[in-house]
Amino acid sequence: MRKRSVGINVRVSVTEKKKVTMLARKCGLSLSEYLRQRALGYEPGGHPPTEVFDVLDKIDEIAESCSVRDGAAINAQTDRMRDLLIGGN
Repeated sequence: MRKRSVGINVRVSVTEKKKVTMLARKCGLSLSEYLRQRALGYEPGGHPPTEVFDVLDKIDEIAESCSVRDGAAINAQTDRMRDLLIGGN
């Protein structure tokens, strides 16, 4: 495990801190980890809100009331959307 023992202090405005904190939260990262990744050239990906997945789950429920063939096609599409949203293959 890496030991991080050296700090870097950066001054920002209140507005800048709010914006960077929000961006870190959208990526599911701490502020420190977000800034570390950005400084090292990585571009952290954001995570869609849970409501997006709730909608896809609801579509899957609707698919269950369709014919087997249509339901399978709908489920395949919602699975594809989930993969696109979370970076799957």
